[in-house]
This record gives sequence, structure tokens and C-alpha cells, in this order.
Amino acid sequence: MLIAVRGCSGKFGVVPRRGSSVASRRAVGVAGMAEQSEAAAGGVGTYEELLQEQAQCLTRLKVQRGNPSLRVIEARAKKLFADEKVSLPPATQSAAFGGGYLGQDKLMWLVRALLSWDRFGRECDPPAYGDPELDEWYDRWTGIATAKQARRRRAAAPSSSGSDLQSVEGEVSLARSVPEPTGKEPAVSVLDSPDAWPHVKYRSSFDHGTAVLAAAFSPDGRILAIADRVGLVRLWDPFTHQPIGDPVTGHARRAYAVAFSPDGRVLASASADGTVLLWDPVRHRPVGAPLTGHGMAVLAVAFSPDGRLLATAGRDATVRLWYPSTGRLVGEPLAEHTNTVSAVAFSPDGRLLASAGDDGTVRLWDPATRRPANGPLEHGNTVNAVAFSPDGRLLASAGDDGTVRLWDPVAGRPAGAPLTGHTGTVFAAAFSPDGRLLATAGRDRTVRLWDPVTGQPAGAPLTGHTGTVFAAAFSPDGRLLATADRAGTVRLSEQVWPQPLPSPNSLARRAVLHTVRQGLRVMLPALRTRSQASAVAFSPDGRLLATADRTGGVRLWDPATRQLVGGPFTAHADVVRGMAFSPDGCLLATASVDRSVRLWDPATRQLIGEPLTGHTKEVFAVAFSPDGRLLVTADDTGTVLLWDLTTRQPVGEPLAERTPVAGAVAFSPDGRLLATAGLTARLWDPATRQSVGEPLTGHTGPVRAMAFSPDGRLLATADTKVRLWDPATRQPVGEPLTGHTDVVYGMAFSPDGRLLATADRTGTVVLWDPATRRVVGEPLTHRADLIFAVEFSPDGTVLATASTDGTVQMWVTLGS
Repeated sequence: MLIAVRGCSGKFGVVPRRGSSVASRRAVGVAGMAEQSEAAAGGVGTYEELLQEQAQCLTRLKVQRGNPSLRVIEARAKKLFADEKVSLPPATQSAAFGGGYLGQDKLMWLVRALLSWDRFGRECDPPAYGDPELDEWYDRWTGIATAKQARRRRAAAPSSSGSDLQSVEGEVSLARSVPEPTGKEPAVSVLDSPDAWPHVKYRSSFDHGTAVLAAAFSPDGRILAIADRVGLVRLWDPFTHQPIGDPVTGHARRAYAVAFSPDGRVLASASADGTVLLWDPVRHRPVGAPLTGHGMAVLAVAFSPDGRLLATAGRDATVRLWYPSTGRLVGEPLAEHTNTVSAVAFSPDGRLLASAGDDGTVRLWDPATRRPANGPLEHGNTVNAVAFSPDGRLLASAGDDGTVRLWDPVAGRPAGAPLTGHTGTVFAAAFSPDGRLLATAGRDRTVRLWDPVTGQPAGAPLTGHTGTVFAAAFSPDGRLLATADRAGTVRLSEQVWPQPLPSPNSLARRAVLHTVRQGLRVMLPALRTRSQASAVAFSPDGRLLATADRTGGVRLWDPATRQLVGGPFTAHADVVRGMAFSPDGCLLATASVDRSVRLWDPATRQLIGEPLTGHTKEVFAVAFSPDGRLLVTADDTGTVLLWDLTTRQPVGEPLAERTPVAGAVAFSPDGRLLATAGLTARLWDPATRQSVGEPLTGHTGPVRAMAFSPDGRLLATADTKVRLWDPATRQPVGEPLTGHTDVVYGMAFSPDGRLLATADRTGTVVLWDPATRRVVGEPLTHRADLIFAVEFSPDGTVLATASTDGTVQMWVTLGS
């Protein structure tokens, strides 16, 4: 049997129904393959456009198959394709659904896993290789791979002006793309002001005595380990400049690299004598026997984030993995490089290992399988250093060509144009712990600082070295930057944040006030989360801002200084989609795609009790009752549960008349009403758990956002349009508010009720006056496509937005 459907290309075509004859499926598959091949040959779409089309088709397929979570897909693929040693972590899937490149194996694993559910979300057998059902995906991948190769050839082609190369690089820029002119006056931004960033200035220096080749801080920042050309590793106190104990000896030739284990208990050093030595940095004693096997000089060493693996690389053109606890080699060497390997680095989550060297490539590996995780990244010349950003979204490579290149390690493509400024070989690269700065150094004897988001220099180069700078390392707290050179000089620089404006009557403050009064909003420097920001919430006193991301991590910030309050903590095993503070600020509730709800103490960042379990699907929304006694949660099936926070048990059965896609929940300010959103919006009496009246109808799509006004007289709901309701009569108040072009995911009233902020999937935030139903000022634009959440500060002076670009943006609104 054949059915007509609208394909990913937008054309109607005939697609075989699962279970139809092999002959009919093959006939349709061949037709589709011919069409796809013709499109690919004709050059339909750029490389990026083809990736986006594939991402849209993957997303559509995921939704059609019951919209399983990334963790569920990962587990399903491992179960189905165990004999293929499948590696399909959520980060890889997220990249694919976001328009990233996937190798053929991983794409087929993902597609086959998704096709192992039917359209009702029930498990079924996946199509086998060779099944015509996979033909369109194979042809799509072939077209993308062909476009990728063509783009590489264009990038490599000589150009007298260099404009062609810049054009290609501009097409693939991720982190530094320039938005097209819209004809609208943009919101004023202080993000690019030099005063918004820390200044790095020289602090002190000391003489090591001989050429320094590598440097590393201990995890607590109290020790600076220096490796030198005579084979010694000396430990220094970075504050007193005094050596700590005697030098660590054992290498017969120069020591090229040094690294601390994450717990600080082991120090690894690599040498030209072909050995890697492990040391106890406290007792200055060897830990086990030397690691041998390279047979030639070892140039690089790095511990995995959990300390269970040690990566080494050298002149034998291999990368080797070891168990540092036993000194045993893990499997066979990684041998894809064709020349000396001089740099290795693990990603922050430990799922990728980067290596680079004289063959001009940066190679990415899956440490678990020891297989390449992507095609090689072509730096184009000898690469001397690689470094991951703290959130793992960027990889920097530095080389003999004097450039520093930024890459998207998951998608395997450049993240903007090369960073240029050095006048000679670059030997060192290091990100600051907060990811705001990238430090590079080299033969020109300078240390340069970059803003990795914009690719622009962050201040003037640091000078003062009298020889080639081989090493650069930030202290764990980011306060110090240590750099060391061939002359043996170790220089310590420190980050200094600008002082606050000296007077309330200063020009800057008066300008900001005037700007806001003119209807524009002032954008503050963004907070950077580990991955896509998925939720945001202010504490009731406004002293904390909680942010969540797609890794399940939660961070607490001081919204005034935009500094982290304590370290980040992993709240869930998957994306956190809902988050709320209790009215007294003593609890923080988080709801996740992992189907659980957790309660935290914001002061200690510790989990309070066991998770609240009862949902069978992804939990999207969470809210406290105004008196703090109840918690409401809602999941993807439309199940809404009320919890008694004293007993931590559900209050009765789930709310009746469930509808799929529960996108939001909200209590009225007096606690007498509970609003839930799904295919419609509905009001409930939380005391009786009975519905109040009929559903609020009128929306044409699922309701994804809702909020009560502070006085409780209005309820706002949204799909692509925003509607205002009178909760008492359950009647609409006027016509819908039109101004968005896509689905609204975030919504919030200002504390005084004079503003309503709504945010959509295009990254646009619109401010409304609920009384006049008119737009206030120009829309605010975020740098990403999708804003998941918006939240006003308790005093109404700041609006925070959480977005897929991994940032939480804050806008000065000064209330109304």
C-alpha cells in the first residue's frame, strides 16, 4: 500500500507504508533516490542549507515517532545496534537536530533508531541496511558530503584578494555571524564595550632559570608546575614565587608537557626521552613505573575530566590512552595522524579527545570507542596547541601559520574566521575558566587575549617577554594567567574587573536612563551556560538568578555582578525545562526531560530528599502555589500533578481531562486558580482539583506559554498569538495581540503589571502594555533562534531571557 505525504523537500510524493511489499517500497525508494541525486548534482542549496533541511527532516521524524527524548534514543540505539558498537550520545543528536554534520554511520543509526517506533510511539523493528526506506536519508547525506567537499575546494582555491576565502568562512560562521539589517533601530548594547570585560594586566614575574616549555596550575591553584628544557619539573608557589620542595627529576631529556589530574593527586610529565612519568606532587615521589610505548619523544599529555584516562602523544604520530591508576595501555594506539602529534585535549564532558600536530589537522576521537568522532579539521599548517572552551562548544587550534582557529567540535566545522594578530608561530592557547577569554602566545613574544564569541581582541597584547612564549595557563579561579618563555621568565598577569561608575549623575548612567525612557532596552553582558540555556528564574529577593541548560546542569548567579555563586551542579540526567523558586526563596524546583522533579536548597546547592517521581514522560513545567504549600508539575502527555510539599506526595489523582502537550502551568496570585496549557488552556480549583468552567478556546495551536498578571485580573496565553482573558468570566479581553511570527515559548508580566514580555522561536522578545494592548518600544532580538524562557527580576528593572545560543541575556527595563 502506498500513501501520499508531504516530504521534507516540501513536495508531495508517494511513500510506502510500513509493511507494504518490498517491490513497491523499492520502486518508490529508487524514484526518491533519483530525485535526491538530481538535486545534489544540480547543487541545490549550500552546505549549510542542506544541513538545515536534514535537521528539519530529522526533527519532523522525531516528532512523528512519539518525540522520544535524546536519552531514550541513545538507549534504544545501543540496544538495537549493540553489535555495531553504537555511540550516539545526546550531544551528537542535539548537534544533528540543530543543523550539525553527522558521519554516515551516525546518521543511519539515528534514523534507524527513530524508525524503530511507529507513528503511535510504539516500538517496532527498525529498517535494515539496504531498505528503501533509508534511501532518501543516504542520498541526503551524499548530497551534504558532496557539498562539504566542494566547499573545502573553494576554501582552498587561491584568491588574489582573499575575498573568496572570507566569503566561504563567513558562510560557516556560527559564533560570530552578523545579522542582516532589519531596518529597525537595535536595542542599545553595552556588550561590546571594553569596560564590560575584565582587563588583564601584568602583576609579577620570576626567573625559572632555563627555558620553560610547559606550565600547569594544580586544581586548587596553589601550585604552578613548570617543565623545562633540561628535563626538570619544578613546582612553584604562584603567589610567593618560591619553589615548593626540590625539582621533580627522572627524565633524561627535556620535559615537553605537564598536567595535573583533576583531583590534584597526580602530576604527569612527558619528555623527549620517550617516557611519561606520574608523580605525587605532595611527596615529590614517582607513582608507579614510567609509561613507555611511544618509542620517540612524547610532546603532549592530558587527563580526562574524571581522571580515569590519560592521553599522550608524540613524534611517533600516535595518540595513546592509559589508565593512570594502573599504568596500563588502553587498547591500540590512535594512529590516524601522518606526522608528529604535538597537542591533545579532552572536552569538558570527556566525550571527545582532540589531537593535532605537524600534518596540519585536528582530529577528534571518542575516547570510549577510540574511533574518530568526526572527519579531520583542516587547520592548514602545523598545529602546536589545542584547547576546549569550558562549555565544550568551541575548540581552539594554534599553529605555525600564526593563526588561531575556532571550531565547532560537535559539528566538525569552523566557528568563524581565523583569529589573526600574531606575527609568528603560535605555541600556546588557553581558555579562561569562565570562557570569556582565550589567551594565545608564541614566537612574537606577545600574549594576546581574544573574546571567543566575537573573535575580536580583548584589549592590547601583553608584552614583556624576551623570548618565544611556549606556555600559557589560567589559574582555576581565572584570576591569574601564567605565561613562560624560552628565556626562563615566568610572568603572572591578573584579571581586573572595571570599577563601578563613580557617581549616580555620571554621563553613562544618565545616558542609560534616557535610552530606557525613550522605549529602548539596554542589553547587559550575557551569562554563558554550559550548553543551550533552557530555563531561568529569579529568587524572590532578586539576589540570585538560576539558569539551567540542556546537559541537566543548574547554575546560580549574582544578577548584579553576573558572577557565579558557587560552582555549577548537575541537577538532572537530561534537559531541565522548568524551574521555579518557592515564595520564601528556600527551595528551588527543577523539572526535566528525565521525567523527574527535584527540590534543592539554593543556599547549599544540595538536593533535598529524593526526586519527585510519578510522571511517565518529559516534565516541561513547574510552579509553586503562592503560599508555598503546593507544587504543580506537568508533562508531555498532559498529565498535571499537584504535590504536597510537606509530605512530598501527590495530592489525589492527576487532574482529569488530560490533553497532550502540557506546555505551561501557573497559579493565580491568590492561589484560588490554577491554569494549565495544552491543546487549550484550562482553569482549575486547586483545592478541589476540579475544572472551573469550559476550556479557554480560540488558539489554533498548542498553548506553550501562560502567565497571570500580578493583580490576578488577567491571564495571558499564547501559541503564535497572545490572548488576554478575564479569569473570573473566562472570556477573552479584546482581540489577540499580533506581533510574533512563530510559536511563543516564554511569557512573563512585570511585577507592577504594566508590561507583558513574550518571546518566540525566532529569538524575538516583544514588550506589551496590557492596558492599551500596544507594543512598547522596538522588539528585543536575541542572537539565537529559540528563546525558551523569559523572567522579570522582582523589582522589574531587568528582564532575563534563556536561549539556544547558550546564553542568558539580561535587559535593563526599569519596570515600565
